[in-house]
Amino acid sequence: MTTLVSNGSSPQQRLDSWKSIARHFGRTCRTVQRWHSEYGLPIHRLGGDKGPIFAYADELDEWMKSRGRPLNNEHPEAPRPMLLPVPLAYEVPVHRSEAFDSSLIPTSGKTRSAELVALAYRMWETLSRSNLDVIARLFREAIDLDPGNAEAFTGLSNSLIAEGLVGIVRAPAAYSSAGAALQRALEFNSEPPETKCAEAWLKMVATRDWSGARKGFDEALKHQPKSSRALLGRAMLHVAEGCQKEASGLLLKATQHNPLNTLANALFCWSEYLAGECSHVLDQIEQARATGQFGLIFDAVEGLASLQVEGPDAHIRRIEALAANSPRQDVLQGALGYAYGMSGQGQKASEILDAMTRFEAHERAHEPYAIALVLIGLSQKHEAVKRLEQSYREGSLWSLGFPSDPILAPLRYDPHFRQFLSKASYPVAENSNPGLGAAD
Repeated sequence: MTTLVSNGSSPQQRLDSWKSIARHFGRTCRTVQRWHSEYGLPIHRLGGDKGPIFAYADELDEWMKSRGRPLNNEHPEAPRPMLLPVPLAYEVPVHRSEAFDSSLIPTSGKTRSAELVALAYRMWETLSRSNLDVIARLFREAIDLDPGNAEAFTGLSNSLIAEGLVGIVRAPAAYSSAGAALQRALEFNSEPPETKCAEAWLKMVATRDWSGARKGFDEALKHQPKSSRALLGRAMLHVAEGCQKEASGLLLKATQHNPLNTLANALFCWSEYLAGECSHVLDQIEQARATGQFGLIFDAVEGLASLQVEGPDAHIRRIEALAANSPRQDVLQGALGYAYGMSGQGQKASEILDAMTRFEAHERAHEPYAIALVLIGLSQKHEAVKRLEQSYREGSLWSLGFPSDPILAPLRYDPHFRQFLSKASYPVAENSNPGLGAAD
């Protein structure tokens, strides 16, 4: 509802509901409510904190204009504080023909939106688990400021995919949200390499369109040979092909282009683990930790590599210590359960299995690959294969390495596992790009 009120000199337009405020901006009610809670959208209430809300149109317009400028004379590259994490389900805005007229977006808002996108991509050069959620939030704020910013939607899609891969967000939810963001980007512009890169990632992990993913990554690399997102994606496709040497070569190239990119280094260690170079992996991780690099994938790969090269007492002590410091890393818990089971400590392994498989509806589900590791340690191979199939269906990062994973060696001749690999139809390596995997 909209009302005209007098302020003594001229009438003011008053908006008397969240719906009318949302209509004023051309956004959804959830969006303007989030603007109020996170960024101070000027909302008034009648009769105290729980009374009906209203807002003045001129105050809303002035607030939107000021959002395009840094607050309190802050540096234009410094992100403003944001209070809430990126939600699991991406909120798709109203169709743009109904949602907004781009000519109504203040130039200052478009400028600030572009600055936030540029800042997010600069932060990606030092990508780590710690700054990934900040990167996603920067893209979200850029979208809030300019709903027509295709680069912001593409960046959000790429960051959500990364969050699903590293385990910050469960993969199915992350990929669904990433797909929604990508669709919005494609409405505006389908040509940029970054858009093709995001599309290729989703084809690889969500729909398992291997040939489409290969084409997308190769096109992106043709236009941006140093793109870390395209290099990592093409490397992960090599992992799925079983070409660990080529994968390691591309990941090494990515770390050379962006030495501070923790994710590239962690994936390089994982590729080397899949190739059986486990002693080298432990050395690499020790060096990485000495330079301040850490994260969920580093922890998991260290535990997996330790199982292959250290005796039972040594690797159990190492994984116990890692698991204590990284309790939310499911794969570490799975590796510990595997170690207990293989060393005859079935009771301890069963306790970990129970903790990972019995959870209430409000608790987070656990990574199926991790559960499969415990089941292998307990010699429950058939049940382990079911969990691996679930991991593959959900698009887990770890599922890309199943054909090569050393810890899955006890399943190599299991008929259920062989049937699963046959149904999964992992990609076959192509030699159409000789030298692509070679490090500079």
